[in-house]
Amino acid sequence: MAINSINVNLQSIAGTYQLNTKSPAKRANTANGTSFKDEVQFSATAQTVGNAVKKLRNMSEVRMDKVQFYTNAIESGNYNVPAANIASKLVSARF
Repeated sequence: MAINSINVNLQSIAGTYQLNTKSPAKRANTANGTSFKDEVQFSATAQTVGNAVKKLRNMSEVRMDKVQFYTNAIESGNYNVPAANIASKLVSARF
């Protein structure tokens, strides 16, 4: 499913991001005894992806409002799916 592949991709991005932010690299001391830190500047797109990953981590994987809606509809007998819709999905999945 497309959502699962997106989730896997975001998890791998997040894992890489975590690995690279745990301990910043330092340069060796120069002749005069000062040290420098390497710097990395992320593009606006990378920052947006990072923010999206943070938001996704805070979200629940299950939308309980949807679960409750369909549970209530099924239990009350109000959840009906037309046979044509089922047939269409079966045919499209097969071919």
